[in-house]
Amino acid sequence: MVEGLYEVFGRVPRPGRVEGCSHCVAPDEDRVLLGRPVRELEPEVLARYAAKALSTWGGVAEFRYFLPRLLECAAADAFVYPDPPVVFGKLAKAGWTEWDAEERGAIEVFLSEWWDRTLERFPSRPAVGTVLCSLGCTGIGVGSFLERWERLASDEAIRHLHEFVLHEVGWGPQPRLVDAYWGRDGREVVGWLTGGRAVAAVEAAFAREDREYVLRLLDEVHTTLDR
Repeated sequence: MVEGLYEVFGRVPRPGRVEGCSHCVAPDEDRVLLGRPVRELEPEVLARYAAKALSTWGGVAEFRYFLPRLLECAAADAFVYPDPPVVFGKLAKAGWTEWDAEERGAIEVFLSEWWDRTLERFPSRPAVGTVLCSLGCTGIGVGSFLERWERLASDEAIRHLHEFVLHEVGWGPQPRLVDAYWGRDGREVVGWLTGGRAVAAVEAAFAREDREYVLRLLDEVHTTLDR
């Protein structure tokens, strides 16, 4: 999944230094980042930079150099901190949609494959809601990912929807997503859940299913969405 990123961004020159805010980053703190190949950086070594990149430590050039390993670790939920949406949100901050076509393509493939692999495994780490939120934080929108999810093409996709609807949505008078990192894409997801598309997807899956445990999951999702 990540090989395309390493191939394309492996051409980015290794920075001589990664300068940071003198109040936030020690003068020699970048040495541990530059002391070995980027692919070999352990998550605990990279985590502090992942949290501070593009704000108080380094610029876009350095971020591009570390990007494959940053996304690889964040997608695996390998950082204790920062959370995946924080790391993926730095793509938007770096203006990645204005980079050259090959670089954009490598990132798009990575994001797409990450989503597909998430839907294929249950449980997943990160959870499906965190993955979807992270994708939204990149700035590309979540519409195409929701379209793929609503096919409910596997037991795992159904179980993800069950988990998400029952545990990651606050069902008050105005439904909201509980993950604090959601921005404007959160409204699109809520609209997808409450506007009929998700209900229709659940009903279509129910109609073609005959296994009792899957029917039970679908029924619980439908009951929650149709309240």
